[in-house]
Parts: sequence; structure tokens; C-alpha cells
Amino acid sequence: MAEHSGFCSGVRRALDLAEKAVQGGKGPVYTWGPLVHNPRVVADLKEKGIEPLTDLKGVPPGILIIRAHGAPPEVFEEARQRGFTILDGTCPSVRRCQRIAAQLAQEGKEIVVVGKRGHPEVVGICGWSGNRAVVVENPAEGQERYFTKPVGVLAQTTQREENFRDVVAVLKDRVPDLEVFQTICGATRLRQEAAVALAREVDAMVVIGAKTSSNTMELVKLCRQTGVPVYHIESAAELCREWLRNKDRIGVIAGASTPDVTIEEVIKVMVDYQRSEGQNIEDMYASTLRTIQEGEIISGKVVRIDNDEVLVDIGYKSEGIIPFQELADKQISSPEEVVKVGDEINVYIMKVENSEGNPLLSKRRADHEQAWAKLAEAYETGQPIEGEVLQVVKGGLIIFVGLRAFLPASQVGLRYEPNLEKYVGQTLRVRVIELDRSRNKVIVSQKVVLEEELEAKRAALWQELAEGQVRKGTVTKLTDFGAFVDLGGIEGLVHISELSWARVKHPSEVLQEGEEIEVMVLGVDRERERVSLGLKQVLPDPWDGVGEKYPVGSIQEGIVTHIVGFGAFVQLEPGVEGLVHISQLANHRVAEASEVVQVGEKVRVKVLDVNEKDRRISLSIKEAAEEKAREEFTNYQEEADTASGITIGEVLGDLLEEKEAEEVGDTEAAEETGENEE
Repeated sequence: MAEHSGFCSGVRRALDLAEKAVQGGKGPVYTWGPLVHNPRVVADLKEKGIEPLTDLKGVPPGILIIRAHGAPPEVFEEARQRGFTILDGTCPSVRRCQRIAAQLAQEGKEIVVVGKRGHPEVVGICGWSGNRAVVVENPAEGQERYFTKPVGVLAQTTQREENFRDVVAVLKDRVPDLEVFQTICGATRLRQEAAVALAREVDAMVVIGAKTSSNTMELVKLCRQTGVPVYHIESAAELCREWLRNKDRIGVIAGASTPDVTIEEVIKVMVDYQRSEGQNIEDMYASTLRTIQEGEIISGKVVRIDNDEVLVDIGYKSEGIIPFQELADKQISSPEEVVKVGDEINVYIMKVENSEGNPLLSKRRADHEQAWAKLAEAYETGQPIEGEVLQVVKGGLIIFVGLRAFLPASQVGLRYEPNLEKYVGQTLRVRVIELDRSRNKVIVSQKVVLEEELEAKRAALWQELAEGQVRKGTVTKLTDFGAFVDLGGIEGLVHISELSWARVKHPSEVLQEGEEIEVMVLGVDRERERVSLGLKQVLPDPWDGVGEKYPVGSIQEGIVTHIVGFGAFVQLEPGVEGLVHISQLANHRVAEASEVVQVGEKVRVKVLDVNEKDRRISLSIKEAAEEKAREEFTNYQEEADTASGITIGEVLGDLLEEKEAEEVGDTEAAEETGENEE
């Protein structure tokens, strides 16, 4: 017997709606079309007073159940207008297809549905697309289609995976922009995989299901592709003894619309044809089913996800149900946050069968049991574990490590953490420091993990550090004498003199705490655990090419940075200072530089000498002032000469002539005086 046989969860859900509607006794009950593609089930429903409809005209209003295949939106609208009460039994997987088709239509895209033309599910999906969707049954039909707009392609939920994949491959070569939606039902995929796997191990396959059932017909096709003889029957009455003659192993699988009673009848008839030694078919069938008991933890595969529950195949005769509240210990808004279709998960058996025959399961409790085991091991070994911070509480944090644990505020970080809110939602590595299951008590610490990691980093870093290295670090503290920088577990000091090429009064002029910077390692003292760092060494040196920027004889402007006994220092640019010797401050004798200049004053200086190697520049305020005076006098004379029309040469010529005349006159007077004396 194949692992996945009989009613799928979607069919069971629709049948449950029908049963409850009849029991409610609130008027006639109808289904839109046959509730399932199985004559026996439809006949049973009719006996209970449930009639299938294909037209609502002239029908007295009552309860209308939409079958698992779904229906076009116009059926819902007409039913409401005619006063019917609608119970929507559409399979969630089919409903997803309808939503995708509607969304694609709204986006203006062309829509392709890979499926059986005329099948109720396909008709419904096309209806939700505004009847804009085209149906493609196989790759050959895909070759005949042409598209000019972007296309969205989806599959009827019971399609064969291979057929859908082949159609998509064809469309990719013919569509400019193709978006593929994987809509084949997870339970359908598992059933088809189980059918193929079983067919490859047996001498013949018996497939039970209606001839009108699409998913059953797909099972028949898949089994026949393996080369094994396949016999498709709707009931035990169709079983033929000759089919099974001389067959040692006979595989049986049932479609999603086949009731358990039909499967059991077929098995019962096959008992008479059994030829295997020592074991009859009933035992073989029973051996395929898992025996379960309350309190047991077993594994299973997620086959369907609804808003309020998750269905899991656990190898039992019916799928198990995990209620929404039993999915996880932490708060979630959707089942998809915890599981996905196809996931292999562990579940705890809360009840072997509920009122509908399904096992009642809990993932939360299974996780809880496993979490205690993992935490006990982590506690014994000291191995760190990971957990997500859920909330802030008094005195610390609640962190989820498979179950809720307490992380005290004092154990959150290496230092006191005033703001714990920032940790909510973060995943932290912690160590279990206290564990008591009897009191449901788990206390963890991130601090001890961080301390060990930091110590390991420090040890490795001490081995790596070397003078001349350039490393990244974070400024942790500023002091009057420099800045401390964390290199990743080891703090080094950048002395204030190494912060900048320019003069710095306080490190805050250059850096801020928390800033990430690059520094050069200037010295490493492993014995005293001290590291000297430099920031200016990784910055451009302003003395490079200083002789070209400030040539000898040029006049520059600068700012007096500090005054000493022998003169004053003037900054030409950040990092470049020159000395104005006290003898070069003024034309007169200067006792103290402060008589002429003040710190912060902007002055003009003349470059007297540049020694780039020794980083020295000699400057003169006196010569800059004299040169400025000469320039001003020259400018003044030029302006005066221009105004009077007399040149300097002419003025000097007249002065010389007057001087010569005076000298001649003096000589003649002297001679006359000498004659008189004689």
C-alpha cells in the first residue's frame, strides 16, 4: 500500500462542511457540482439530502457548499443574490491559485494555466482571472501559443510535476518575460512520488479512484511510465483475479477523492487472491501504517498549511493536525514563519484521533522536549547556543533558545547596558549558566561568551601586532593626553602629538568616541601590554613639497600659534609652522615677542629659508613689513608723478643743477674773501 492514499485534507475539509451543514438542519443543503469526483461519495451525500447543483435558477435558497475544486466568482455572486448561504470548501491550495490568477489579471499580464481543459478547478481559476487565462494541457499546445506581453504561468494543483516543467520550458523560449508560480499541491506531489516509488518495487499496480478524477488519472499515467502493469478501478467489484495471477508483490494506491471504505473493500477482495507466503494483504496494508500513542514524539512531513492549522503526514491512516497555537512557543502571526510545505518536522502526539479521525499533534511540545535535552547537553559541556531575544522584562531579557530563558541585564554585555530594547529581535550567542527543569528555570549569559571570545581575540592579536602595520580600530576614550583605540580586543594609545600634523590642543578637535579609524602601529610592548599608535602617519604629510609651495623670498600669510623666548611660531597651513626669530619681528629692538604679536593673530611673513628635511622654515615679519613699505612708497610715487606730469628723473635733475649752482657760488665767495684778506 502506498504511503499516501485516499482522501486528501482538502477533500476531507469539504466533506466535513457538508456533514456539519446537514446536522445543522437549517434548510436544504446543496453542493456546487459533485463535491468530489467519486460516484460512491456523491451517492452517499444524496442519501443524506445533499444535492449537487450546476445551475441555481429555480432552486429554493439554502446552504450552498463550494466544492474543493472551487468555483468562479460569478457563482458566489449569483448565490448571494439568490439568498443562498455559502460555505466555501475550496481547497486552500486551489484558493491560492485563484488569488494568483486574479493578481496577474490586475497587473495586466497574460495568464497560462497548465491543466486539464474543462476541469472544475481549472474553470474556477480561469474565472478568477476574469476569463483572461488560457489553458495549456501539454508542451505541444504550448508550442502553438504566442505572447507579446509578460506572462504568469501556474498549474492545476493536481498536475504532474514533469508535465508542468516541460510546458514551462517551452514557454520560456516563446515569452519575453515569464513568471513561474509553483502551485502543484504538496500532498499531490507526495502522492505522485509515492506512487512511482511503489510501482518500481512491485509486479503490478492497482490504482483506486474515479475515472473522472484528474489526480487519479495522473497517478495511472505515472505508474504506467515505470513499465509495470497498471489496473485502474473505481470499486472492488471491478477487480479481476486474472490481473493478479502469478504476481508476488502488488502495489495499491488510491486517489485523493477515494474514501477509506472503498480502499478497505478492495483490500478485502484482494485477500482472496493473495499468493505471498505467510502474510496476507491485510497484514501488508496494516504494516504500512504507523502505530502511534499519546506522548510519543515522531517525525512527519508538512503537506498543507492553513491559516489556523498545519497538516502533517506521519504515516498514519489519516494526516495529523497541528493547531496554530501548538506550532511555536514564541508569538507568531502566520504558520509560514515556522514551517513550509515539504518540511520534515518532529511532532508530539497529543491525541491519537480527534472527532474527525485525525491525530492531534504539537510541534511546540516536541520542540520543548528536544530543547530541554539540548539545553542539558549545552549546560554539561559549556557549549554556547543561539537564541532570539523576545522581550525586555524587569532585570533583563527573555530569549528563545528552544524555550523561553532569562538573560539577566548584568550578563548581557561586557559593560553595563543601559538600553536593553535594542536587543529585541537580535540573535545572541549565550551560555547556559543555570538549569532546573523541575522549576522550569533556564538562565543564560552572553557576557561569559563575549569574555571568552575577547580573550581569544586578544591572544591572537598580540601574536599578529607589529610596528608599521596599519589597522582599523574604534575610538573608545578621549583624554587630555591622547585617544584610546580598540583594535579588536586590545586598546592602544594615540598620543596627542601623533593625532595630526597640525598642533592639537585636545583630541576632541580631531576624533570622537565611537568613531572608526585607521591607525599605524608605532610600538608594541607585550610585557607591559601597551601599544603605541599614530593617526597622522596614515594621513598625507603636509611637509611633502613644502619648498615648492613656500619658496624663499615669497610673502605668505599665517597665524601665530605660540610665543617663545626667542621668537614666535607662525602656522602657514595645518601641520606646517615656521619660526620668526625675535630679531625678525620688528625694525626696533624687541625684548619679548609678545610686544609685537599675539597668539591667534594673522600676520604677513617673508620666507627666509626652507629646510624640508629637518622640517624647519625661517620667517621674517620685519622684512615682510619693509617690503610692503617699499611697495607702498613705490606705488605712492608712481601715483604722484602721474598726477603732476613730472617724472622722478626730472625732479632729481633739477635738484642736481641747484646743488651744482650752490657749490659754484660758494667757491666764488671764498675766493673773494681770500682776495680781500690779502
